[in-house]
Amino acid sequence: MARNEHSDIVIVDGARTPIGVKCGTLSNFAPEDLAFFACEEAIKRSGVPREQIDTAIGANVYQTTAPASQDIYFPRNVALRCHLNVDVPALMVQRICGSGLQTVVSAMQQIAVPSEMDDAKTALCFGAENMTRTPQVIRSPRRASSFWEFQEGGKKEDTLLAGLNHDLAHTSMMLTADEYGSQVGVTRNACDEFAVQSHQRARDAYRSSHFNGGDALCGMLAIDATDLRGEPVHLARDECVRNTSLEVLAKIPGMTPNGLVSAGNASELSDGAGAVILADRAEAERNGWSTQFEVVSYGVCGVDPRVMGRGPVPSINLALQRAGISQQDVGLWEINEAFAAQYLGVEKELGLPRENVNVNGGAIAIGHPLAATGVRIIVDMMYEMKRRSVAYGICSACIGGGQGVAIVIRNTETK
Repeated sequence: MARNEHSDIVIVDGARTPIGVKCGTLSNFAPEDLAFFACEEAIKRSGVPREQIDTAIGANVYQTTAPASQDIYFPRNVALRCHLNVDVPALMVQRICGSGLQTVVSAMQQIAVPSEMDDAKTALCFGAENMTRTPQVIRSPRRASSFWEFQEGGKKEDTLLAGLNHDLAHTSMMLTADEYGSQVGVTRNACDEFAVQSHQRARDAYRSSHFNGGDALCGMLAIDATDLRGEPVHLARDECVRNTSLEVLAKIPGMTPNGLVSAGNASELSDGAGAVILADRAEAERNGWSTQFEVVSYGVCGVDPRVMGRGPVPSINLALQRAGISQQDVGLWEINEAFAAQYLGVEKELGLPRENVNVNGGAIAIGHPLAATGVRIIVDMMYEMKRRSVAYGICSACIGGGQGVAIVIRNTETK
């Protein structure tokens, strides 16, 4: 599209929960609960009447974390709990680490098609993950003689760890980051330095957050609720962020052949959710909703699974091409920090300006609840673009299995 053209798709508003550390404050909430908190806040901030939301699109990667195996109802239950009209359909999408961003891509596509194909004009998009609650399972086949009984001697499996391996490609997520980083000349020291910076930026953002009288992290809501155990919970900060140093991180053993990935410079396993409301521009203007933020374009690409962390490179380039802008036009970047080695590889290939990327910290400090991350970075991006009066921002993530996704957002209230 031409640079002076308005996009037909806008983000009316959004919100995200604090990100809870594994086995931490949010560990006893189902993903459905976390998504409900974020969606309720997003609806409230947007001013969009519930009866005018036409579709709900949700994302949750580990489909084994709700009580009584209710995960299959995740997007529908969130829509019902938010009191959307009962005839509003709900869809689950799954693109692993890009799932949250995919909810926005799918909503864009649904809104953009001609009304005779799909008449949705307003979409509630959300992603949630509780990685703490990923269970151990026993892989036992059913008995042919009695369908409701299982054979003895099934293999125990940690579903979280199993999901971090990519068996078809004979690799794992941390090995792909190690391989990619080593290919482009990333060092362990650079990885640790970047991790320290991520935590420092996240700590600085919290000190300047709206919870502390500042104007940072305005997309984050505070959680005051009762968890699944009946315990009261209050959380108003990203719980994974810590005070660390290069000296501390350098002592943590490397876990990969080239030694680039350690427990200190990889994203934190965590729990959280985010939500945004997308709308057709004409619909938003007709109802007086905010049209400040536009979704301009997106890119989704595949890469070699053995260097899956490279995914943002082609997807960002594709999204820029479709938007009709260059990297120099982009004032803020949110690129998920799955691993420091992976991010640094992307930074090096694209020549990104570090001072404009993940300015309030990234997943190494904040955490990476898989399906929530994409929506979390969109929410944080929007509010930071507003805070800094930035015209263009890009949100991107690498994806297990060898993919990347990127979305271009424009702030129309800048000169």
